This record gives sequence, C-alpha cells and structure tokens, in this order.
Amino acid sequence: MSTLRPVVSAAQARDEVRDYVAQELGIEPGSIQTRVAFNRELPWVDGRTRPCFLVEWAEPNGRDGVALAGPYTHNFFEFSRADAYQLGTQNAWRQQLLNLYAGCELVVQARLTQPLTDVPDPTRLAVIKQALEERTNWRIGVNVSLREFLRLGTDEYYIFNGSWVWNPNYRYSHLKGFIPYSEEKTLMDLPKQEFIPVKSFSPFEAIPPLGEDGAYPGELVSFIIVKNNQILETRGLDLYTRTLMNQVAMFYALGREHGPFQIELVEQM
Repeated sequence: MSTLRPVVSAAQARDEVRDYVAQELGIEPGSIQTRVAFNRELPWVDGRTRPCFLVEWAEPNGRDGVALAGPYTHNFFEFSRADAYQLGTQNAWRQQLLNLYAGCELVVQARLTQPLTDVPDPTRLAVIKQALEERTNWRIGVNVSLREFLRLGTDEYYIFNGSWVWNPNYRYSHLKGFIPYSEEKTLMDLPKQEFIPVKSFSPFEAIPPLGEDGAYPGELVSFIIVKNNQILETRGLDLYTRTLMNQVAMFYALGREHGPFQIELVEQM
C-alpha cells in the first residue's frame, strides 16, 4: 500500500521513505539509510506538475530497495536495488519505476472512487478468455486464468496467467505477418489435459515438431494483458524484466498506457 502524504523536498522524501519502510519491516527508522537518486518536477496523473523523488533505501540486514515519493509514497518491495538497475540504462530503469508509480496511483484511485472496480462481467470475461484460447489463431493461449481485473473509467483491464502456443498451420511473412498455410486447415489440435507444457520458442522461425518431453513450442509469457478486447503486447520485455513485471503486471499495464512521466530525454544526474 501507499501513503497519501505529499512531499515537496528531498529531505521530506528521505524521511517519508525511511518511516514508511521502517513501519512495514518493523524496524527502527534510524537504522535505515536513504538516498534520493532522482528528483524532478513532473506532470502527474491529475494534469498538474508535481515534485517527484526516487529514493533508494537499505537496512542493516542487507535488504534494500527503491521507493517513490511525491503526491504519495510507494515502495516497491517486489524489487531490490539490483533488480531495479536491471530494468535498463540509468534513465530507462527510472522511467520503468515512474511508470509503475503512476500505474499504482491509477489503481489505488480507481479502487477508492469507483464501485465494482474489481468485478468483471462474467459474460465478457468468458468471451475474452475464449478468444485467447481460439485454436484457429496464429498463437493460442494455454493455461489461461484470470489473475486481476480493474475498471478504469470506461476501460477494462484484465491480467491473465497464461502462455502462448504457436499454431503450426501458420507461416510468418515479414511483409504480411502470420499467414495460414491453408484456409481450410487452421485449427490446431491440443490435448485436453488441464495444464499444457510449453517450451519457449520464436514464432518467427520454422516451428519445430512437438518435443519428446511433450512440450509445445510457444512463449512462456507468465501474464497476458487485455485492455477491453485488445491484447496489449509485451513482446518487447526480456525474460528478466518480464519476471519482475509479472509481480506488478496491473501497475505495468496502466503505467504504460497512462503514465504521464517521460524522462528519457532528460540529462542524466
């Protein structure tokens, strides 16, 4: 959870993060070291420009992490500092965290202000899940289950567990994308077992036959994001980044779509 205590200075940000982390971990605030790694006036989700502070922290037993303070304070206990640094170059990892920060704010505000925010319509949910699992598509969702749902205004965000299996009845063209070998035969036969083993493989190469271990060639994506009826592609995430974002997939989805922060062109500090 985040605290709704706006801060306007680096000193306030360090103190706020120190007190917040200490309370969550049940340790003395004075034992926690904090450092402001980034601060700037940035446009916030309400359209106003607000001071924003990215604070690194460490506690005596070796645990550390990154938090953000500004319009409110949030610590990403899912990430260590080393994890955060792996999200990209200096400005890239900061951008990722700022987008997650905005996504967190949008989720919190929606759940505080909108009724039935976390309750999907069962009919629409069934239609979307069926579309993901449609066996005539070039990729087929397997092991699909709803993890999280959020309604933000008129938009609906679905976070599904699942992976993709490549349909061998399709070929890939750099000009036209995925094309069926035969208009009459695009249906892929899958076993009826509850869990289908998937072996990660690129769909842009010739799809290999079913492996001896029974795994189907595909992509182990962990989570699938659907906004309304549209899949939000996450193919650009490398495996390490995807593993981290898997823990905060809803924040990632909303922050990527609505996060107002852009720092890539700002000179490094």
